Amino acid sequence: MDDHHPTHICFDKETVLLKLQRLQPDKSQGPDGLNPKLLKECAESVAVPLAEIFQISLDEGQLPTDWKLADVIPIFKKGSKVDSSNHRPVSLTSVSCEVMESIIRDHIQSFLHSNNIISDSQHVFRQRRSCLTNLLETFEEWTKAVDEGYGLDVIYLDYRKAFDTVPHGRLLQKLKACGINDKPLEWIKDF
Repeated sequence: MDDHHPTHICFDKETVLLKLQRLQPDKSQGPDGLNPKLLKECAESVAVPLAEIFQISLDEGQLPTDWKLADVIPIFKKGSKVDSSNHRPVSLTSVSCEVMESIIRDHIQSFLHSNNIISDSQHVFRQRRSCLTNLLETFEEWTKAVDEGYGLDVIYLDYRKAFDTVPHGRLLQKLKACGINDKPLEWIKDF
């Protein structure tokens, strides 16, 4: 298997250090009380111990218990501030866990990309792609179709809460079907 296979995730000092150095210092801390600014400023000193903790966590397929805790806070969206439906719950989790998550996500995305598992039309959650690039490409296709004399009907669907309702069992089945198994799958399952 190649180095991009998701079962071969090795946490090294350089990768962890880079992620720590890119932390946003003004981001909120999680329930463990570790502030991103502190982790960023101490990145050189904590990169190796964190890499070791990350590797043990992945190898055992388990998150440290403290990383499963979250402080849930309401974030105002729009409308009346007294209406609870106008707030969105956000979970503040361990920044250290988020760093590990980010490394695993990058590794899995690299695997999916290098094996052409994700369609080119997928824009969300991909590097150098966004909702904006999706809209621009879609608009280009619509313009081309109209210029070539074709009719065009458009249907808009609102998926704003789609990711709040993803059945975890189905997500795990999809990941396994894509070739993500063994330790990474067990680790994700422990979430």
